[in-house]
Amino acid sequence: MMRTLLLLPLVAAPVVFDAAVDRTEVALGDRVTVTYSARIPAGSKLTLDALVTPEPPEGQRPPGGTVLEFDAPAPPLFEKQTDGATIWKQTVTLLPFLPGAVVVPGPHVRFEEAQAGGEAGRPVDLRPPSVTLTVSSRLPKDARPESLAPKEDRPVRLPGPSLLFWLGLAAAALLLLAAIVWRIRRKRRRGVAVAEAPLVPPGEELLAELSRLAGEAERLGEDPRPFYAGLTHAVKRYLERRLDEPVLEWTSFETLRRLREKGLEPPREIGFAELLSAADYVKFGRGHSTAPAAKDHLSRARHLHDHLEARLAPPPSEPKREKAS
Repeated sequence: MMRTLLLLPLVAAPVVFDAAVDRTEVALGDRVTVTYSARIPAGSKLTLDALVTPEPPEGQRPPGGTVLEFDAPAPPLFEKQTDGATIWKQTVTLLPFLPGAVVVPGPHVRFEEAQAGGEAGRPVDLRPPSVTLTVSSRLPKDARPESLAPKEDRPVRLPGPSLLFWLGLAAAALLLLAAIVWRIRRKRRRGVAVAEAPLVPPGEELLAELSRLAGEAERLGEDPRPFYAGLTHAVKRYLERRLDEPVLEWTSFETLRRLREKGLEPPREIGFAELLSAADYVKFGRGHSTAPAAKDHLSRARHLHDHLEARLAPPPSEPKREKAS
């Protein structure tokens, strides 16, 4: 450990710096920690201003350009003493990159002594003592870099997958297998249900549902939303089955547009657009309706059925003509 005593002008008490290094014999690139400490009067300030790297000898500049490389210094520590003074400690970590005897200069610090009234005095620049390191090269003794044979290239060895990777892969495979089995069973159950209960033709299904809704229209209450939800679902399901299109997923606007594009837009007198807009007003706008209006909308749905069935019905087959004998 090296110690130096610095007497400051215009300062009542001397400031003594200590510089302690964790080791003095290192190899190139090894980390070295130097701890600077000083005892300062109560109320005074001592701050680190700059770290210093020495100038390399002529022709011996390290590859990085500087003799010392510093890590970002940690904040200083302050230890209060019983007499009111403070022990200031500053730790500096550095890496030497020049072989031989390397002198680590003391950093620049700034001292401000407390004056009467608690005000800081005029700042004074100080420097703790230097420390000397013996830095050895990592090359073999008495060998120059250009005389060393290059090392053989070794193939890059990638680490194998961990046990956690294989467990995750097995779990994903089991989940995929379970999803496939569930989908196959679901399709089989759906196929059995279709075989056991054949579907009613779309037109018959719509008319049966409209007949059921006619009873609800007679006793329409203050909340007509269930009636109009059932009416629009029945009409859209009929269109979906009859046209083989996902009509139940379409909005009212999209339904009208798609029918127009297919050339199947109902005539104005059927009032299909008014039916859909009235249903949207009741379902989403919490609008009101009456029993006569509900019956009128049921009638429009029946007219839509009659129009579409007539439009999509296959043309009648022509009778076969007997050949004249």
